[in-house]
Amino acid sequence: MKYYSEFIPYTFLSVFLVGLYYLLENKLTKAWMRWAWWVGSLVVVIAIGWQVGVDHIWADFGNGYYFAGRNILARPDQLYQGENCGGYVNFPLLAYVFAPLGRMAKGEAGRIFFLINTVSIMPLAYWLVKFGNLKSWRRWLALFLLAINGPLDYSIWLGNSTNLIMLSMILALWWFERGKDFGAGILLGINGLIKIPMILPAGYYFARRQWKVVAGGVLAVGVVIVLSLAFTSLSLNRMWLNNCILSFSGRPVGAFNNQSVAAVLARELIPESGIRYWLPLEPTPLFSAASRMAVFLLFVPVIVILLDRWKSPRTKSEHLLEFFMVLVCSLLTSPISWTHYFMFLLIPTAYYFEDRLFAKGTKGLNLLLLISLILITIPADLTLALFDATGRRGVLSVHFWGGALFYIFLFALWLRRRKSALEKS
Repeated sequence: MKYYSEFIPYTFLSVFLVGLYYLLENKLTKAWMRWAWWVGSLVVVIAIGWQVGVDHIWADFGNGYYFAGRNILARPDQLYQGENCGGYVNFPLLAYVFAPLGRMAKGEAGRIFFLINTVSIMPLAYWLVKFGNLKSWRRWLALFLLAINGPLDYSIWLGNSTNLIMLSMILALWWFERGKDFGAGILLGINGLIKIPMILPAGYYFARRQWKVVAGGVLAVGVVIVLSLAFTSLSLNRMWLNNCILSFSGRPVGAFNNQSVAAVLARELIPESGIRYWLPLEPTPLFSAASRMAVFLLFVPVIVILLDRWKSPRTKSEHLLEFFMVLVCSLLTSPISWTHYFMFLLIPTAYYFEDRLFAKGTKGLNLLLLISLILITIPADLTLALFDATGRRGVLSVHFWGGALFYIFLFALWLRRRKSALEKS
């Protein structure tokens, strides 16, 4: 556990309690028994998690969410100071969510947010298994992959909200699979507003003319825009757009924890890029040409699946597989794709592990999946240690390469299923 954070035992505890629930599920035959289990588990996680020290930095929480919560009511003009939006990067309205925490001492607020994150791992683990309808060894493998997931551990250490967005995404896809398209669209729309790389996957449903999903997403975005303009100034919203979104357009961030293709190329092709430098860099002609070509090549599989049988109906399973491809493509091509975003790939992994879909795989596909899972599971600190030992910047991009292999795996699976469908027709 050398390269994991000091919080990995808390993640293990939450996942362990969920695994224990599934082990005892058949014996918890009455509703009150199940409620008692979850309430007891909640108490255990909070009681143990409360012992965590309040002097931890929780960089993303302290510099972002807590900072926003302290300033949104008293000094909203301070939210987006600086040309490149240092600290808080979300839209202004979201800062009100953190206003209660902003009134506390920073250490105590950080501990409470840590408890929220730790508690959220329980429903995250539960719904990951439910979403994939996993049984026997596949269930335990999915829980194990979640417990040791480096990006998840990194998110908890930073005090980020990515694990909460992952939970929201699982619920959205669960609803979509069960015909609750409008509710799924609302969740996907909110996710896209909070995590910008999630906008493209949500847009997949527009391309596929899933209008109830689109309507839910448009409603969520519309309500946020109206409320944001009602409770915050137009100039503040414009400042967020300019400083936090547009300022990164065409200008890469080469820091080690940015795992987009632009960051990978910046670390290799822009000499002055620093692995701990989080401001956008001025692109060189070579970088710009290489970046455009790489992004185009990464979009080719998505273009192929979208153009295939353009107006033909899809099953829910086909929609989800295509959505997962767009999701991975978005993570790889977004200007900013932090290491902790790669925990999202556990969702399509759990879906693939489901018996019927898994049975359609091959040894080659499973081997490709295995290699990609190993790469995307690696702790962030291990990549830094490998860089310090070798001096090679390529080792800082292992999560990107794992994501790229996962993308190839999904496309190969899609091609295999497409070939099988053609043979049956």
